[in-house]
Amino acid sequence: MANCSLETYDYIIAGAGTSGLVIANHLSTDPSTIVAIIETGENVRNNPNVTSPLDYLAAFNTSIDWQYDIPAQPGAGGREMMYHAGKAIGGTSTINGMTYIRGDKPEIDVWEALGSEGWNWENLWPYYKKVEDLTPPTEEQVAVGASYVSEFHGRDGLLKTGFPYELMNGSFHETARQSWESLGYPLNPDMNGGDVRGFSVWPMTVDRDADVREDAARAFYYPFEERPNLKIIKGAVKRVIWKESTKKCRDVVAQGVEYLTQDGEVVSAVAKREVILSAGAVRTPLILELSGVGSQRLLAKYGIETVIDLPGVGENLQDQPLAFLSYSGDTGSTSGIAPFATFINGYDMFGNETAAIAKSTKASLASWAAEVFAANDGIISAEALEKVFNIQHDLIFNKNVTIGEILTTLSAGHYVGVFWPLLPFSRGSVHLKSTDAIDDPVIDPNYLLLDFDLAMATGTGRVAQSLFNQEPISERITGNVLPGEEALPRNATDSQWKDFLVGQISPNHHALGTASMMLRELGGVVDSKLKVYGTKNVRVVDASVIPLQISGHLTSTLYAVAERASEIIMGSS
Repeated sequence: MANCSLETYDYIIAGAGTSGLVIANHLSTDPSTIVAIIETGENVRNNPNVTSPLDYLAAFNTSIDWQYDIPAQPGAGGREMMYHAGKAIGGTSTINGMTYIRGDKPEIDVWEALGSEGWNWENLWPYYKKVEDLTPPTEEQVAVGASYVSEFHGRDGLLKTGFPYELMNGSFHETARQSWESLGYPLNPDMNGGDVRGFSVWPMTVDRDADVREDAARAFYYPFEERPNLKIIKGAVKRVIWKESTKKCRDVVAQGVEYLTQDGEVVSAVAKREVILSAGAVRTPLILELSGVGSQRLLAKYGIETVIDLPGVGENLQDQPLAFLSYSGDTGSTSGIAPFATFINGYDMFGNETAAIAKSTKASLASWAAEVFAANDGIISAEALEKVFNIQHDLIFNKNVTIGEILTTLSAGHYVGVFWPLLPFSRGSVHLKSTDAIDDPVIDPNYLLLDFDLAMATGTGRVAQSLFNQEPISERITGNVLPGEEALPRNATDSQWKDFLVGQISPNHHALGTASMMLRELGGVVDSKLKVYGTKNVRVVDASVIPLQISGHLTSTLYAVAERASEIIMGSS
């Protein structure tokens, strides 16, 4: 493969996804700054599997889905799985569930506790609002459950949010709301204020009036694609190229990147200012490893020269194991989207046993850290993991953040409860399989590696199950379809729940943490300015920098992080 002549830009961004397009948009507002985005995926602005707000699953297993393999998971009965991620201009925002929920305040504040000065809820709040343009619900939408708190939202941003015209009609919302309230989960009028507990109808990333999905490209690229200083290059970034003269310096300097064209040519491009990796939680660590940044022991295995020994690269992978229950019943003529979420905290899950469980789990943190250390080949020390686990434990049992999420919906004529634990302690990794297979990495989430994650999944599932046995929704239910009354009766034992979950869990596609923004000694990869440790001019801005899982969904927080990162990069923060 020939190495073509050098191309030169001010900034090179690897990945035109949720975060990368926000960065590119802001940097290119200066006409003297030349910005190049290198992206493998296609323009999908007219793809009906993307534009329609009705069925986001339609894009799965198509050409715009990476369809990454996940190896056999011991915590899931040895089953192999698939991890879906967007392969398009707009990244995963083109195929996700369009949910716009930010999370609990303490979950953002903890970033500062992990060593990222200035990253807390108060400082991120203006960026949550700055990025957004919320369309208030219509009277008809309010009548079927849509609600919001005006001061929680922005109205001047580029990203349109709101409630789709396809919001479910009929009485299902009121039935679900009353049933959840009877169980002790009151209506939360807007989950975007930093307290998500309760039941709510969430807003989505949609352009309601155009009746289309609002992905990152529609918000941040298509209206600006004619800027002469903004260029998307079709290709896949393989590695960062370093200035040889700096390799023995304390901080190395990136000269640019090497990328592969569609025809397999290797092209080098120069970045006069910075290289910004926004390829996502799966691909960003692979680029770093091919660039010689990662665990020295792992890089040596592939014959890659270690430029920066940074063991956290590709480690700390966290995703949430998803499961669902299905019931038959009278669904009437109701139709449309039902974005109904219920969030529960530790006391909701464990009741009067909460204090005892807090104590016993606190005593188990060291052993959990040792278990994760062993499962991930001892790359991140057990001592570092235990420190992070202590902070996570405090979030759950002292800060009372929500740790379980349940979606209540109708699908194919059935009542469905989709649920998952929000803050798993299990950690996995994503690494290269070989130096020639960046599109085929080893993604190992280690689902349900730790028993407490199984306990949280079981606790969330029990709450989900209780809904369908609660009036008034129970009056509509005629039978347990999945997994069936015999397999999972109302009073199912822990063993029955384990059998069900081990046999059913699947990825929630909320992977993060693989280039975490936290202290280097804890396994961090980037500092509070999102700069890769040991580099002068390489940053990461995508889901891989978020160090711990958050309640809600990633999209809103990724947009806010990218907004703030843009100011950091441009020197105004």
